[in-house]
Amino acid sequence: MHMTQLVGRLGRNDVKLIGRDSFLLFMFLFALIIALVLRFGLPWLNTALAENGVLPNVTFGINSLAELYPMIVAYMAIYTGALLVGTVFGFVLLDEKDDNTIKAMLVTPIPLRQYVLYRVGLPAILAFFIIMGTVLVIDQALLPLGQMLLIVAGGSFAAPIISLFFATFAENKVQGFAYSKFGGISGWAFLIGWFIPEPWQWLIGLFPPFWVGKAYWMALEGHGLWWVVLIIGVVLQIGLILWLLQRFNKVAYR
Repeated sequence: MHMTQLVGRLGRNDVKLIGRDSFLLFMFLFALIIALVLRFGLPWLNTALAENGVLPNVTFGINSLAELYPMIVAYMAIYTGALLVGTVFGFVLLDEKDDNTIKAMLVTPIPLRQYVLYRVGLPAILAFFIIMGTVLVIDQALLPLGQMLLIVAGGSFAAPIISLFFATFAENKVQGFAYSKFGGISGWAFLIGWFIPEPWQWLIGLFPPFWVGKAYWMALEGHGLWWVVLIIGVVLQIGLILWLLQRFNKVAYR
């Protein structure tokens, strides 16, 4: 089967599964809500904190909220954008597990390799556009377009990681909802890592998506080796995807 035919067939099924679940539809809408709230809320809050004497704050060493924009964008746009897409497709995979659709693939003309490529590639591609759109709408702490595209592309790999995590470790959608909290908490790595000085900050790199956020911060600072950190983050995320695929195959076809 040609890949275009596979995308059309599975895509129609995905649209049907997502369209009948209001929670999954809201996940896509939530990305837009985040972008709009941050676009108008960050400048307003920055001014309000300054006018009310909250910032600058000598104790915490913060002169203005604008200093934290890179941290906020890394967590709320680059990571959360991928988290939302990964959650949606993680629940689609759980639906397919519940309906035994995945096992049925073994007796269909759809090659397993193409199915896996679709399940990994589609979340990453959609995450790229959603993250990029979110970052542009927020319009704060932006890099030059070429750098921003590379950072967003690196961040999009978190989407298939999250979808495969749900599909591998959750037995059903009820457990999936419980694990979705873990996905959000994992993103706190960006918040914690921002305040941890180097070299201890690199320990947060045990969470592979953090490397993308770190590369983004380094690029904003004009650090010449930001691209090396980005490549490391991409390689680690690909390695995690391959490991999760092995786990998923064992779980899905048992």
